[in-house]
Amino acid sequence: MKTTIIRIFLSIILFIVTFFICAHIISLSRDYNLWGFGALLGFILIFSIDALCIKKLTKLFPSKWVIYASLFAVIFYAFANLPSLKFAMKVFPTILSLALGVLAAAVFATDQIKNRYRYTFLLFLFPFVLNLNLYDTWVHYIEFGNTSGQVTDEISVDFKVTDQEGRSITNGDLKGKIVLMDFWFIGCAPCWKKFPELQQLHEQYQHQPEVAIYAVNRPMSSDHPGQAFESIRKKGYDFKVLQGTQKVMDDFGVYVYPTVVVINKEGNMVFMGQLDKAKDVVEALLQK
Repeated sequence: MKTTIIRIFLSIILFIVTFFICAHIISLSRDYNLWGFGALLGFILIFSIDALCIKKLTKLFPSKWVIYASLFAVIFYAFANLPSLKFAMKVFPTILSLALGVLAAAVFATDQIKNRYRYTFLLFLFPFVLNLNLYDTWVHYIEFGNTSGQVTDEISVDFKVTDQEGRSITNGDLKGKIVLMDFWFIGCAPCWKKFPELQQLHEQYQHQPEVAIYAVNRPMSSDHPGQAFESIRKKGYDFKVLQGTQKVMDDFGVYVYPTVVVINKEGNMVFMGQLDKAKDVVEALLQK
């Protein structure tokens, strides 16, 4: 009876620790640059903790209890805390990496399994490869429906945004220009990380009237009037900021931030993705 109580207690502790690791790793998904790293880090953390428990606490905490507790924590987190099916699809490689961490620990710590080191290494390869920019490609495909950012069906989106003086700007006003729109919101940390690159792009094309570059703000309930414009100026950026609406975001199909859209001179959206690839699209359009 005493042994059973100890095992239940240790299982609960391991469940909580694994659940906390899952939550921390998934929180890294706020930054595109950390998707692959998060999957690899989660695998290593869970593998290390579970392998240690199996090796050092065998008598009190049998390996099957360790595996069940950790695996249940990963599955429970996946079903209880992922906000949408689309987000679940984006982080599926991470969830799979966490589960593989549990499996790898079980294989590594079981002396009876032949070639256990080889199998552990093979399981490790999945999160390792994800960290080599493969995750970025997966997320881009889930989010934008492509891996390159090029929009197959060029569409024209009717929109109306406002500048700092309250003047309206519509898609019709921008016909004849190559337009790059960087969609963001004030609390978006990855957005701020990309703004130095947006500033460089603005400086590169600011004297070319055929190119228009904007940071289009998504309003949040916590924002005060004019905060989007003030926050950009306080950071020393001088690219143009426009105030959008939720309707604008929905019409463009923007649900992750930052998202960059490029519109050609005919007013059609030809790119949706990240700023790095959008630069090449703008340059290609200028050469036409």
